[in-house]
Amino acid sequence: MKIIAYILAVISLFFGVLFIWGAFGQPFDGSALIIGIIMIIIGIAILAVTNRSKKSGEKHVTYQVDLPGEVKMTNQNCRQCGGAINPADFKIVNGTPTVICPYCGASYSVTEEPKW
Repeated sequence: MKIIAYILAVISLFFGVLFIWGAFGQPFDGSALIIGIIMIIIGIAILAVTNRSKKSGEKHVTYQVDLPGEVKMTNQNCRQCGGAINPADFKIVNGTPTVICPYCGASYSVTEEPKW
C-alpha cells in the first residue's frame, strides 16, 4: 500500500511541476498554475500521510516468563567487579534470559538448575 502511495505522490508532483512550468509560456495561463500548485500540494500531502503512518507501525514486544513453583530471589553480585545486580538488570537476549552488570557490562546467561 505504501508503494502505491509513493507512486501516486511522485506522479502528482511530476505533473504539478509540468503544469507550473507550462503556465509561464506564451500566453500566461493562470488556470494551469493553479492546477499545478494543487497537484504539488496533493503530492506533498500523500507523502506526509504515508510517512506518518510508518511511525504508527512500530511494535512493542513484551516477554512474560512463567516460572514453575515458588521462586526466591537472592542478592547476586557480579563475578568480575562484585557490583550488586538488581532484577531490573535481567533482559531477554536472543531468546535467553541474560543479566548484564550495570557497572562493568559483563553479561551472564541465566540457567535454572533442576530441583531433583
